[in-house]
Amino acid sequence: MPADPAVAAERPPEPPSGRQIGATASGDTVTIDGLQAASATVPGGTPGGGPSYHYVRRAQEFCGSVDGSGAVELCVEGVASGVVVRVCADGSAALDPLYRREVDPVTGAFVGQWVQVDVGGCPEDPATVVVLTAADFRRLPLTASAPRVQPADGRGLVNMDLIVFTDPAPQVLSTTVLGVPVTVRATPVSYAWDFGDGSEPLVTTDPGAPYPHQTVARPYRAEGTYQLTLRTTWTGTYQVNGTGPWHTVAGAATTTSTPVTTQAYTATTTLVADPLP
Repeated sequence: MPADPAVAAERPPEPPSGRQIGATASGDTVTIDGLQAASATVPGGTPGGGPSYHYVRRAQEFCGSVDGSGAVELCVEGVASGVVVRVCADGSAALDPLYRREVDPVTGAFVGQWVQVDVGGCPEDPATVVVLTAADFRRLPLTASAPRVQPADGRGLVNMDLIVFTDPAPQVLSTTVLGVPVTVRATPVSYAWDFGDGSEPLVTTDPGAPYPHQTVARPYRAEGTYQLTLRTTWTGTYQVNGTGPWHTVAGAATTTSTPVTTQAYTATTTLVADPLP
């Protein structure tokens, strides 16, 4: 029995056990909670504002004797004869269709009707859009930038520059978003050097360089032993299923290095009669 259009628009069919993926989104960001990790497609929305949505992927049901090989219509709950199962070229199950419904950001109550966003599909399908969110990006195991100093042993004189630098090379990682392979490229864009002496961190987009081409340095103003750390900000791009264009992650991730011990000494000037050997 075909569904009443109003009912079908108001509520997508219930998925079989274990197939529902729930999500809450605001603007262009969506976080998925459920059996499959990571994120889902994020159609529309205004970055930093815009409406909030609840997203679900739900299996499409068929009615009567219609099966997944022909045209299908959504069914009223309790009347369905089965669910449409599609198989990708590699034998894996295709993604279920994605639905969203606006959520009141204050009360959390649903606003309006369910809207179908996509028809699901396989990773290689052009219409299957996968979004790696900022939250997903921050969960990746990025390796923290390693701070290097000169003098190499971290020992220097008060009021003399301590040279600092690090490797600016991007990192490439692999993850999955709702079962779809994703390649992520993380690029360092900002460096915050905390010299551990109570002063404000030295923030720069320059990774620095060793002597004699140093570009980032700062002196200690008092004698002592300090713990220097480097906090790096990374931006990301990602490619779905190893093909196609690279997309920009709408957000950044940060890493903080293991502390490096540095020491500053006070040197005493002494006049001597003869030249030093």
